Amino acid sequence: MTERTIAITGGDAGYFELMRDCIDSLQATEEGRAVALGILDCGLTEEQRGWCQARGATLVVPGWDFDFPGRETLKDGYKALTARPFLPRYFPGFDLYLWIDGDCWVQQGDAIALFQRAARSGKLAVAPEIHRSMRHYHHAWTEFSTINGAAFASCFDRETAERLVRYPLINAGVFALRADAPHWQGWAGLLGEALQRSRDMTDQIALNVLVYDKGFDYEPLPSRCNWPVHHATPAWDVERALFVEPAMPYDPLGILHLTIYTKRLPALDVREVGGPHAGEVRARSLRWPGRTAI
Repeated sequence: MTERTIAITGGDAGYFELMRDCIDSLQATEEGRAVALGILDCGLTEEQRGWCQARGATLVVPGWDFDFPGRETLKDGYKALTARPFLPRYFPGFDLYLWIDGDCWVQQGDAIALFQRAARSGKLAVAPEIHRSMRHYHHAWTEFSTINGAAFASCFDRETAERLVRYPLINAGVFALRADAPHWQGWAGLLGEALQRSRDMTDQIALNVLVYDKGFDYEPLPSRCNWPVHHATPAWDVERALFVEPAMPYDPLGILHLTIYTKRLPALDVREVGGPHAGEVRARSLRWPGRTAI
């Protein structure tokens, strides 16, 4: 029987410019074209919906899957976070589910294939935020541990925070999971519990507790499969015309994740590898190079 995989992203109208790059870059790869496309429509315009449908997407408007304090103050875009433990319900009929945040874009399709391969085992396929180049393993540990420790404490408790803050943080922005995996229900239970206390990184914190405290199986993939740009600015390989890890041997990045403030910047200072300006730092956009104006 042929395996059916769906790649899903989502957001509201204000997030659509990033989502467009995510979708176009995904479908620019052989691996991305081979999977179905789903969109969590959290407030897109009719024009934006039409654009997605023209690319073969199935659009679903998510509901509020949890009742929690302060929900009435949130915009519908927040549903893209709370709906993720229920993707098999929103998009039934698939064997594998690949979620990719709208502020990600795919540079190399082998990362998609690796997520699929890892998820076939029944494990949660994720890319923890751990790499020799990332700043929170150097000068920014205090900042990183303070922010994430506060999130763990607010969602669960101080004991959990002190225990888990030193574990490699599992980024929930890209993951893959089989439809029949028990992780969906486990994640939903923890997320519903944590939302009663906090909305601070709650979906991601709950996923980390699911793995590290509850012992649900996971497959930790290389950081190149979900590269959080704010932790380490990629280098640009001139000869290959690719963003690469900023340390030798400069392996190409599979998926770039424009985390936090980096999604709003027109350019970052990027070191060049090879070419006439090798070693120099020059301003360069980290958006998908194939993008066109909207």
